[in-house]
Amino acid sequence: NFPRLFSLSNQKDSLVSEVGARHGDRWIWSFSWRRNLFQWEEDLVAQLLDALESVVLNMEDDTWCWVPNPEGIFSVKSTYDYLAKVLSSEDVIQEEMVLVFDQIWDSPAPSKVIAFSWQLLYDRIPTRRNLDYRRILAPEASRECVGCVGKVESSIHLFLHCPTAMLVWYDVFRWIGVVIVIPPTLFSLFEVLRGMASNKKIRMGYLLIWHATLWCLWKARNNTIFANGSMDSKDIVEEIKVLSWKWSLVRLKSSPCMFYEWTWDPGDCFLR
Repeated sequence: NFPRLFSLSNQKDSLVSEVGARHGDRWIWSFSWRRNLFQWEEDLVAQLLDALESVVLNMEDDTWCWVPNPEGIFSVKSTYDYLAKVLSSEDVIQEEMVLVFDQIWDSPAPSKVIAFSWQLLYDRIPTRRNLDYRRILAPEASRECVGCVGKVESSIHLFLHCPTAMLVWYDVFRWIGVVIVIPPTLFSLFEVLRGMASNKKIRMGYLLIWHATLWCLWKARNNTIFANGSMDSKDIVEEIKVLSWKWSLVRLKSSPCMFYEWTWDPGDCFLR
């Protein structure tokens, strides 16, 4: 860094092409200063030129380059891989978690919903516990879960162990025809559902409903806090059925299902 030279430059807003010229196969820099430089400042210029020796310039127009992708092109996957590396360097990620993070995007759910589930698994959504940890909640604000009484609203509680959330999950399990005991983590639930699928079509359907359940629980929570709604498990399950059916019409690679067929036997719809 050369802040001293920058402060003395007459070319602060100049383009690279305006502070030099090509002579043969070499690029020669031409700096302009607002006064004569002292000897120690001349030494800084020499250091700057040494640092610039490794810079290779061409005559093509500048373009944007996305560094996390070797091809320089932006993509959601490269962004996800980059953020996953950053976050995993901050936290100790167990092998089970790594597998889920690798598989979570392989789902027909909308991208914004998958992104929400991804944030949830990293515990980066604004639950009351997280807001309190970041000192965003006022001292007098409630830290309790909106779905029950006496429990702090953490991610794992709100989406899995809250009595309301458990009722929702058990109703969803009955609806899709599986028997599962609520596991200790959302990672485990993801892996259990994925492992119970007998083929890829059913697996895609299960993951679609897994994402829809998390999304609808969060929507119900927000509606309770901000719109004077309520955390009613039956209403949440109905919303899960409606929303997942709408997604299935455009996102599952199967023949469309009528809504009554979807609510009666989604497994049959998965296999069409």
